[in-house]
Amino acid sequence: MINVFNIEKFATHDGPGIRTTIFLKGCNLHCPWYANPESWSLKPTLMYDLRKCIKCKKCVNACKQKAISFDKKFLYDRLKCVYCKKCSESCLTQALTFAGKELSINTIVDEVMKDKDYFDNSNGGITISGGEPFVQFEAMMKLIKALKKQNLHIAIETTGNYPLEYLKQALPYLDLLLFDVKHLNYQKIKDVIGGNPKLIFNNLKFLASTCPEKVIIRTPVIPYFNNDEKTLQSIIDLAFELNITNINLLPYHTLGKNKWGQINKQYYLENEKMLEKETLKKYIQYGNDRGINIKIGG
Repeated sequence: MINVFNIEKFATHDGPGIRTTIFLKGCNLHCPWYANPESWSLKPTLMYDLRKCIKCKKCVNACKQKAISFDKKFLYDRLKCVYCKKCSESCLTQALTFAGKELSINTIVDEVMKDKDYFDNSNGGITISGGEPFVQFEAMMKLIKALKKQNLHIAIETTGNYPLEYLKQALPYLDLLLFDVKHLNYQKIKDVIGGNPKLIFNNLKFLASTCPEKVIIRTPVIPYFNNDEKTLQSIIDLAFELNITNINLLPYHTLGKNKWGQINKQYYLENEKMLEKETLKKYIQYGNDRGINIKIGG
C-alpha cells in the first residue's frame, strides 16, 4: 500500500508528452510557498473550506472522538482525530474533505494503464510527485518497479533530501529526474525550507557524475528568497559545472494559497503577487551562453 493524495491524468507538464502524475503523501521539507501543503503529512489531512460551509454542524455530531467543535468558527483537534472520515462523509456541501488515502500498487497500475495508448502516442508516461516521493521509499520502490514492468516512461519530482543509497536503488527504474534546486546558500535552505543541504547537493552531484542527461534542474523563483540575479545565475553556473543542460525556472504563483487556510496554517506570502514569466526571460540568454536550455515554467 502507498499513501496518495491525487492522481492527475492528461498532464502535459512535469515531463514529456501526455502523462499521469501520481502525487504521494509525505514531505521532509516545508516550503512556505508550496501549492500542496496537504501533502506534508503521511496521514490523511482534513481540509475545511469556509466558503462551502453552511454551519449545519453535522460534522460535530458525526465525530465520536470530539475532535471537531463549532464555537462561532470551525475547530479541529488533530490529536484526537482517528481519521475515520465520518465528519467528511456527513458534510452536505463538501466543505470538509480528507486529502490522502492508501491505495494498493496494483490499483494504481491498473488505473494508469487505462491511458497507455496516450502515453505511447505522445512519448509520455508517468510522473511520481509529492510531497517528496522518497519519504515513502519502500512503497515508492514497489510502485516504480511495477510501472517499469509495463514499459512506461517514469519521471520523478524530487527535492533530493534523503540518503544517497535510496537514490542509487531507484535510479535504474527512472528515466527522468526533475530535481529541485531552490538556493545554493546552505544556511538559507535550512532556515527557510529545512532539510539537509549537504544531502541534497551530494545527490545532485552523484546524478551529474552518472547520468546528467536524465536530470532537469527545477527552481521555483520566489520573492525575497531567490528572485535575484546573483542567486539565479549561480544556479545556472552550477548546472554548467555539473554538465546538466536543462533548467526549468518556475515563476511564483498563488494557486495553492487557499489550501493553507483549509489546513489551518498561515500563508506567509499572502501579499505577494504572481511572478510574470516575462521577468525571467533574461536568464534564457545567460543559459544559452553556457550551453544550457532555460525553460520558463514546467
